[in-house]
Amino acid sequence: MGMYTSCHNYGLNYGDVNKGHRANGFTTDGGFKQYAINNINTLIKVPDDMSDEEATLVVTAGTSMYGLTELGGLIAGESVVVIGPGPIGLLGVAVAKALGAGPVILIGTRDSRLEIGKKLGADYILNIKNETDVVKAVKDIVGTKGTDYVVECAGTEQALNDAIMMTNRGGKICLAAFPHKPININIPHMVINNIYMYGIRGEGKSATHRAMQLMKEKRFNAKLVHTHTFNLADLPTALKYARERIDDAIKIVIKPWS
Repeated sequence: MGMYTSCHNYGLNYGDVNKGHRANGFTTDGGFKQYAINNINTLIKVPDDMSDEEATLVVTAGTSMYGLTELGGLIAGESVVVIGPGPIGLLGVAVAKALGAGPVILIGTRDSRLEIGKKLGADYILNIKNETDVVKAVKDIVGTKGTDYVVECAGTEQALNDAIMMTNRGGKICLAAFPHKPININIPHMVINNIYMYGIRGEGKSATHRAMQLMKEKRFNAKLVHTHTFNLADLPTALKYARERIDDAIKIVIKPWS
């Protein structure tokens, strides 16, 4: 519940599992194995008619839900722009649309991914390669004041500055990705226009449960984001596909028992 990832114990309990929050893959072992031990409070029942592959996307959708609701306070009818059609970005489109946002705009560079975004609920898709001014393109859709929300999933200097310039006064920018080195961004414009920028780390229990409910009700087809499945023995190949985006890989699932 709430901003649990802001807890000072979060991510600091390695070697002392009785303190703070256990984060699989960070402070405890990850999921590339056949068996795992988790507290029952961290589990969600998977419906009988939901495949394992689809169930892996509940947490991804939960991350987008956490950024838009717990941290962002999204209200139905507000406009949302998603920059970067990766797994979180694509399901950010789906979750935003399911929560009543509109219009929902997806920005990216790959037409194939943008088309998936359209199937997941994007009202408009913009390929940066075809736009001379993507900020103007967004404002042509939502109005000159700008969009209410941006979910930034690209993590580049240009994308962050575009996000700032396309956001309405008092609007919010959720950072679901980040650069790997310091960058220059337009802080003065953010201050003058009272724009809020916040990071997101993790998904939270309540957000994940609500994401599962949306998926159970077939509010969007998360399976569109799953592109590849590998056996556990082929993990190095799977990681290579994910890292290098081979065969336009988006969400890759590892089957521990295949």
